[in-house]
Amino acid sequence: MKKIVLTMALLAGGLYLQAQQVRFGIRGGANLSSLGEYEHVLLANEDAQLEYKVGFHAGVFSQIYINQKWGLETGLYFTQLGGRDQDRDFDEDYKLNATANYLQLPVSVFREIQLSDKVKLFPSVGIYAGYGLSGKIKATGQIQNIDIAQQQDYFNDFAKRFDFGGTAGVQVGLGNLLLGAGYDQGVLRVNKQKANWDDNAYNSNFKLTVGYLF
Repeated sequence: MKKIVLTMALLAGGLYLQAQQVRFGIRGGANLSSLGEYEHVLLANEDAQLEYKVGFHAGVFSQIYINQKWGLETGLYFTQLGGRDQDRDFDEDYKLNATANYLQLPVSVFREIQLSDKVKLFPSVGIYAGYGLSGKIKATGQIQNIDIAQQQDYFNDFAKRFDFGGTAGVQVGLGNLLLGAGYDQGVLRVNKQKANWDDNAYNSNFKLTVGYLF
């Protein structure tokens, strides 16, 4: 993983030296993240699927133009991922929330498409690497009349710290303002202990973004 991050940084640095234009900006927005088909054990015979939860991301980025239409975008973001589950029926009433805070480095190739004098379109595709900073998993409620009150450290007790995957998105440029949507899909297993039937945890994240270019 360290080699991947180093390669991404060297690639960005090499293109920076050859760039025709470089612009810097800030970006933030909302996340809707999940850990896929993974089911977290609550009791010996009960588990919870860590489905979509709301989080956020914020950071800085740069657009490095190689020519008039094509370029490379990279940045550094604090992003909040994880998953949640809630169930209420005749013998279950519980909530589970897993929150993981990552430092994320994406590198994407983008194309600038001029739609009008004031509007541009920026579709992009690339990869990202992430490092887990902190997080927790908290469960409260009752299952079969048994109280549950569990709390775990996300990375010490459950997850690997390194994450890697693909990213794709599109942005609309309105002057210096950028409005966008994207999706990240992790390809490295998150959970330290491999799950049965290969239903392991993988980070996935839909995101809405607002950015400003200086």
